[in-house]
Amino acid sequence: MNHIKLPNAYMSRDVYKSFIDENHFLVQLEQIFDWYELSEPLEDLGNNEHGGRPRHASVMMLKLLFISFLFNLSDRETEFCATNNLLVKYFIGLPIDEKAPDHTSLCRFRDAILNKYGISFFNEMFRTLVAQAKRQGIVFSTIQALDATHTIADVSKDTPQDPGSPRDPDATWGCKGNETKKTTDGIKVKIPKYFLGFKAHLTAEVANGFVTGIHTTPGHIADIDGGDVLIHRVLTDQERKDLHVLLADKGYGCPVWVNLLEKHTGIMTAFSLPKTMTEKGEHQEKWRAYKTDEGRNAFKRERYIIERVNADVKDNHSLRRCRYLGLMKYHLQTVMAAVVHNVKLAMRILTGTRLKPI
Repeated sequence: MNHIKLPNAYMSRDVYKSFIDENHFLVQLEQIFDWYELSEPLEDLGNNEHGGRPRHASVMMLKLLFISFLFNLSDRETEFCATNNLLVKYFIGLPIDEKAPDHTSLCRFRDAILNKYGISFFNEMFRTLVAQAKRQGIVFSTIQALDATHTIADVSKDTPQDPGSPRDPDATWGCKGNETKKTTDGIKVKIPKYFLGFKAHLTAEVANGFVTGIHTTPGHIADIDGGDVLIHRVLTDQERKDLHVLLADKGYGCPVWVNLLEKHTGIMTAFSLPKTMTEKGEHQEKWRAYKTDEGRNAFKRERYIIERVNADVKDNHSLRRCRYLGLMKYHLQTVMAAVVHNVKLAMRILTGTRLKPI
């Protein structure tokens, strides 16, 4: 497993051990996952093509990026934390007597990855962490839930009727259900809940809540369209084979898509259905039988897991509002939020340790 490598020989691992709690989440985390395997594709980013001093090691920078999402920190806050917190220093492999890389180094590191590899590195990193968790003995359920959650763009608040000039050209207006408002007369009315931003389409297995699939789109893309791309284009053949039952809410209740999943893709569905399917049309009897099927209803009771996942990545790991501009960087943000969510679950299962504020 990983062993921290300190540049200063006298700053040995034993020095850290005299100051830190070996049962802490970050100490255990450094040992459980193979961070060198995760950062191996980025080794060439450490070379300085302009000459001069080499850049910081890619494994250290990747851990810094991870820390920023784990504790929901800005780049400046991450620099301060890594300089002054011994546990974070230990985790990223920084000698006790050195300062952390400055916040601009973290920004350049992100941009360098996206410029050279696009989003493919982060997708593979996500899959590698899932594979490492499985190698550690964690069993993933073949029952998975699908849902989309929206993220508000980090821009000024215009309105759909007066959009102005958006700061983020990739962000679009979308509608995520209805919300109840009161009129001046005190009457409650339902109005569409508009937002300017993006959507993260996620699948999660229901045994523990691990995120298993990710697809990101501008805000105007319908949930069912994003879900279709996720299931049939983003997931690998093996990942689809591992998916036996798919759960989803009414937003995915479409006769064509349900039939496609069950008859063509070979995935059993347990969706909540809209009234247009069960009360109208020539096939309403078929869909009423689908709705009352005891087996499907038993599966549907597990759909709350994906709502819990959405709440965690939004409330604790920055997915409520965009950190960066553009769809590509929003995908980076979504993958990193999913990665830290999965790591927290894996650590709780494998070591019994839980994340605490630093």
